[in-house]
Amino acid sequence: MAGTEQVVHVWKEWGIRAQVLLSLALQVTLLILAVFRRRVDSGVLRVFVWSAYQLADFIAIYVLSHMSVAATGGGSWPDEHELLVAFWTQFVLMHLGGQDNITAYAIEDNQLWLRHLQALAVQVATAAYVLYASPIFRSDGHSSWVLQVATILNFVAGAVKYGERVWALRYASSSSSSSPGNYGALDYRSLYKYVVIVPSTSRLAAEDILYLGHKMLEFPKGLLKGSATGNNRIKFLVRRDTGPQAYISHGFCLRLEEAYKVAEVQLSLMHDVLYTKAESQCGVIRVVTSVATAVALILLFPLLLTGTSSSSSTSSDRGYNKVDAAITFVLSVGACVLEATALVRHRLSSFNWFRDETRGIKTGLLPGATASFRRFVGAADRRSQHSWSRSMGQHSLLQVCVGSKVNRSSKVARRLGVEDWWNTIACSWSVAVSPLIERLVVKQVRESCGVLASSPDHISNSRGRAVLKRKSQQLYSELEWSVDPNQLSLEDTILVWHIATDLYLLQWRNNRKGSEDLAKAVEALSNYMLFLLVARPNMLPPSASRTAYVEMCYCLTAVSYSSAEELADLLRRYGVALNTRSESFRFPYDTGMTANRLRSLHNNTALQRGSWLATKLIAEDSPSSADTMLKLMGKVWVEILCYVGIRCSGYSHAKQLSDGGELVTVAAFLLEYLKRGVLTSDTTSISPDGPTILY
Repeated sequence: MAGTEQVVHVWKEWGIRAQVLLSLALQVTLLILAVFRRRVDSGVLRVFVWSAYQLADFIAIYVLSHMSVAATGGGSWPDEHELLVAFWTQFVLMHLGGQDNITAYAIEDNQLWLRHLQALAVQVATAAYVLYASPIFRSDGHSSWVLQVATILNFVAGAVKYGERVWALRYASSSSSSSPGNYGALDYRSLYKYVVIVPSTSRLAAEDILYLGHKMLEFPKGLLKGSATGNNRIKFLVRRDTGPQAYISHGFCLRLEEAYKVAEVQLSLMHDVLYTKAESQCGVIRVVTSVATAVALILLFPLLLTGTSSSSSTSSDRGYNKVDAAITFVLSVGACVLEATALVRHRLSSFNWFRDETRGIKTGLLPGATASFRRFVGAADRRSQHSWSRSMGQHSLLQVCVGSKVNRSSKVARRLGVEDWWNTIACSWSVAVSPLIERLVVKQVRESCGVLASSPDHISNSRGRAVLKRKSQQLYSELEWSVDPNQLSLEDTILVWHIATDLYLLQWRNNRKGSEDLAKAVEALSNYMLFLLVARPNMLPPSASRTAYVEMCYCLTAVSYSSAEELADLLRRYGVALNTRSESFRFPYDTGMTANRLRSLHNNTALQRGSWLATKLIAEDSPSSADTMLKLMGKVWVEILCYVGIRCSGYSHAKQLSDGGELVTVAAFLLEYLKRGVLTSDTTSISPDGPTILY
């Protein structure tokens, strides 16, 4: 019992102290880790960010609750540090306001902004009550006017900061089509939306891309959040400083190579819109909170320095406890540094820079210094280079099946009934999006410039049909079934082409040496689409299901093999037998094969068609053709990628931005540009003044 009493005594003495310091440490952790969240797709990082995000609010609310209980007489605050402990309330309130670069961890946090509003009212009222019940504002000589002023300043800063967080959540959750406003009918008379472009000869190329990313931010907002004018095409107006007309209209179009860079930047910008205060924050609030915490620190410093006591037991006329004074100083400095950092980040943010560029504010001490510093540190280049994770998940059917039979961990997972879940995690990895894949996407989107959006051959509808048609009418007639939505579901199309790609690439690598980069790109696209189907089915259209994948794994894990090459050889022979209508082929079975499993294996349509397609592609290939079949498969996969991207829900696109973003979202943005009429298939942009891009 003595040990228990000692633990209780230590907790009463140090519990609040440790928790307020932990709360500050969590805020610093969030500030640092949130920088990497939008550009790193890492499960470990997600665990740390999620833990810090949840603990930050939990610890802060617990501390306020404990203080409120102590303030009513239910606690055991020692008299010697009651003053400073009550003073810590304001810092906890600031911590509840969070960091500007991570207001929401998941998209659902934005939708729950009303819950956060309720928490704001409760926690601010709790903090006010703690201060009211504390000796800080008593007229019995226990406190000084300096402490009272510092308390008021920090309390106002904390309440405003917390309110700003709730406003940011509410702003991110609202869509342009559902935002409050006056009643009125939609204007259907105009098919165009006019966008004013401010030309500049002083901006760098990366700054031009960033400028257009901001200027065209309505496009991804319409895709991810919904827009009443989402189908309007765009006409650009160029602002002129001289001449008889203030604005002129011209046929500006954006090159696809540049559009891809704009789309990548907009992934980063939309992350900031949905998960940070970048777009919704007010510069005045940043100044007010920064000045308030700085003034409070200046007032407190001499008071804490001269008012400490060497004794652990003090009274008001002897000073404050040294430990409490040190903690108060750390909390004050921490709050001041965090708010100063937020002010600097706000001033240097691309959203603030864009406002200055749009308003033509390029002179003056502050705008000029901001622009110069951003250019000195290469802010636009850094935004472009670190806009998103630039990685794509990978999942191979052959490797999953082999791993499920060979790996001991998969066997244990099977006995526990979590085989599918475990294999999805253990057999998935990621690779970088190569420049070749970027070029493949750009070239394929270019094919649809000038094609009617309602045409079956448009990239948003084709799913590979247009590619097969351009190759040859004969090949299209033979393989149309593999890409036709009326004959094959999307998940079956992905499985069929994934099997065919894997079998073809194994044969290709065994027989020839060609463009290995192209082969890797095709393989990466194939594995990526299967990864979306298996690990992130929410990124596919709502009608898609991973059931066909699970059934195929169930069938193939009953076949006898020991390596991916051996399984691929079996499937190739199976495809040859299907092509020749031979009935002599038989899969080698493992012991324990049931009749139902055998029936599922032979009746699996996707497996049959994938094996048959592989043998067809191998037969159509010839040594004289320079990677023609590889290029064909790459184009088919890009069209499937774009088909999925434009049909994926905006909610799923937005949700994935918090985990580094997806290539399929970049493709969706490009198709949105195509729909709005701002892309050109030419290699140079249309501009009356000569430069490639006119801004």
